[in-house]
Amino acid sequence: MFARTAVDVVGPAAVVQLHAAPPLDTELAVRAHRGRALVWHEDELVATVSTAAHDQPAVAPFVTFSAAERASAFFAGAAAHPFPECLVCGTARTDPAALHLTPGGVDGLPGVVACTWVPTGDPDLDTVWAVLDCPGGWTLDQSGSPYVLGRMSARVHALPASGRPAIVVAQHIATAGRTARVVSALFGPDGAEFGRAEATWVRLSASSDVAPSKRECLR
Repeated sequence: MFARTAVDVVGPAAVVQLHAAPPLDTELAVRAHRGRALVWHEDELVATVSTAAHDQPAVAPFVTFSAAERASAFFAGAAAHPFPECLVCGTARTDPAALHLTPGGVDGLPGVVACTWVPTGDPDLDTVWAVLDCPGGWTLDQSGSPYVLGRMSARVHALPASGRPAIVVAQHIATAGRTARVVSALFGPDGAEFGRAEATWVRLSASSDVAPSKRECLR
């Protein structure tokens, strides 16, 4: 089988709302509160996790494997990356855990980026969430003051198999002020959907004190 379906993966879409930049390599406390999970770093609320009001986020368009390969050549982060240490799309990571995604613009589809991904090991739910996260940011102009993830809702149907190629696609839907709405999806080469996500990205203000080294892709 191409996909490794996990019983505990299928369920209502989850929503993560980030309230602060998650500190790296730091133990966080998770506390239940009125049907939600609150994630704390000492006395600072980092994130809220809850069940999505809508079961299915919108889906990004499918593109072929060859189109996604061509798009990778136009990855804007190769020239200038605001967060080069990012686990998912960072250009400075050399460790085995790095995913090295390179989403670039797709010919004939304005606002759409895509790339290929070949999972190693046994991909888990955290990894698929991470793969659905970062490409959305590259549908936006990351030069100057970059955008960072603010809110993400995702639904994962199945986990891709190790060593089998997959396609990651993201689409910019709308921008209002400093916030942008994007959708993303993970597909097999045959168009089978593994998961989808919908996210809000927020452009940092010029006076923001959120250092790039503190930003971690949602995992």
